[in-house]
Amino acid sequence: MSIATLKKLTLIGEMNEKSAIMEQFQAFGLAHLITLSEQTIDQATDATICLREALSYLISAPYKRRRQIPSESIELSEVIDRVIKNKHAREDVIDEIELITARQKELSVWGDFEFPPLDELNQYRVWLYLVPLSKEALLKKVELPWKIINKDHKSIYLVVIAVDEPDEGQVPFPRAHIGPNSLSCLAKLKNDALVRLEDLNAERQSLTRWIMPLTLSLNDTINAHELKLAEQLVWNSGDFFVLQSWLPDESRSAFEAWAQGLPVAFQLDAPAANELPPTLLKNDSIMGGGEEAVSFFQLPGYRSWDPSIVIFFSFSLFFSMIMADAGYALILGGILLICWRKLSGSETTVRIRNLWLALVVAAFGYGMLVGSYFGITPPDGTLLSRLHVININDFSSMMKLSIGAGVLHLVIANSMVAWGRRDSLVALSSVGWVLSIIGAFALWLSYMRVTDLDVAGTFSVKVVIAGILLILLFSGERKLDSVKNSCLQLFDGFTALYSLSKAFGDVLSYMRLFALGLSSASLAVTFNDLAVEARDSVSAGGFILFALIIVLGHGLNFVLGVMSGVIHGLRLNLLEFYNWGVKGEGYPFKAFKKRGE
Repeated sequence: MSIATLKKLTLIGEMNEKSAIMEQFQAFGLAHLITLSEQTIDQATDATICLREALSYLISAPYKRRRQIPSESIELSEVIDRVIKNKHAREDVIDEIELITARQKELSVWGDFEFPPLDELNQYRVWLYLVPLSKEALLKKVELPWKIINKDHKSIYLVVIAVDEPDEGQVPFPRAHIGPNSLSCLAKLKNDALVRLEDLNAERQSLTRWIMPLTLSLNDTINAHELKLAEQLVWNSGDFFVLQSWLPDESRSAFEAWAQGLPVAFQLDAPAANELPPTLLKNDSIMGGGEEAVSFFQLPGYRSWDPSIVIFFSFSLFFSMIMADAGYALILGGILLICWRKLSGSETTVRIRNLWLALVVAAFGYGMLVGSYFGITPPDGTLLSRLHVININDFSSMMKLSIGAGVLHLVIANSMVAWGRRDSLVALSSVGWVLSIIGAFALWLSYMRVTDLDVAGTFSVKVVIAGILLILLFSGERKLDSVKNSCLQLFDGFTALYSLSKAFGDVLSYMRLFALGLSSASLAVTFNDLAVEARDSVSAGGFILFALIIVLGHGLNFVLGVMSGVIHGLRLNLLEFYNWGVKGEGYPFKAFKKRGE
């Protein structure tokens, strides 16, 4: 739940041991390499292209053989070649089948026939024409022998007999080209193609027994390619090479144990003030779902703070306020239960699963507080009615709750920024934002209670003024060693005050929590009322209408609630909160390590 502390590792070794040491360093797999060499990195053609293509083709096969290491003594290059040939042949057959199917559809309106030999018709030929239905009257002007063999709502299908192709004066219609094959011939060609496709599918299924060897080969090939690139990042100096990397401080003892007995010398230093190490977030799998959102949107800088845990809880809260129904939360929980095993694989899927579970728990708890179960409010005197303590139709209270959530969110963001800059006076500007937001919120609450409030005499105004002064005086980072810098520092403060309107707008953005939650609850009640009215107003089939409205209405409302909760819940975290709470952007920590280990 923090950003890992990194040390800068400088390692020196002999050139004749470079390849061996680099390979062992890759096996160590806990460091992020730093580019030292000024030479252009040779991004040679990736040797894994064909291997990746073959492996992807086999993995996507609908039917596979069991995972195994085949006993056949065949070179993997030959297996890859067979897989690629199968893929290309299968694509060609599928294209051929689609072409034949399209030709059959075009030819079906003409019927199943074959063109007779020329000697049987005394050198006469059969010419086919598409006649627009609106031009049927022009057929009377055609003097050549003709016959209508089919007609639909749009066209007339005309056959004309002539030795040479008639010109536009003889037959003023567009000619149809249907090819030499009849429907019977096309059916036979299609059947032959389907047989070839079955054979290719069977061969593909047989080749899937090579998935495991190809996967292992892919890892080895990628490892060799990345090792070759990594060797170009180090600095070569005569008989020695120098490697630098970022190493997590918690991995220091593991590195020292690894380096024992190797012909290397190393030094570990803290990052310099002008250096920007990569960002390595450290979160457990229970509440690591927030890290997935942070990593997807924007990593914080190394000297910033990790907002993952705040986003985990605030996203769960905002989602629950938007869904605002315990019944819908149960449906979401049922879907999670069905997908539980599928989400138990990698660390990422486990984190997403745990975040999903947090959303379900928060949505169910908030749904009980607002007393909504598929739009039904529990009757008075029951246990569930005692838990109903939030009236979602009380606009004044819900506005206070929503704006209060926004104020708390932005206060946390600015407080964390102030803590991160605690060694500098600039932190006081973030304290100023905290005071200004809290003071303005308290002033608004006072005004909501007392209409003739003496604004100037309230303590809240004094807090707001104190916050504005802190923003004005400490937003700049200049050294106050001259009158010019002092004036520029004051100018920076005035510039920062332009964000007061932004703070006001961002806080009001949290009103969407109330608006979306109210719309979700109102729609649920509306669908219930419509279903009851339909049941009571229709004597025969009323229950069927009742069931359809309940299922379709609540199904639609559930989907809209989930979409709104995810989209707007993430938006409030990754836009409003992030803009105030995370200063600077980092880049990810990528360990130089072997794949498949």
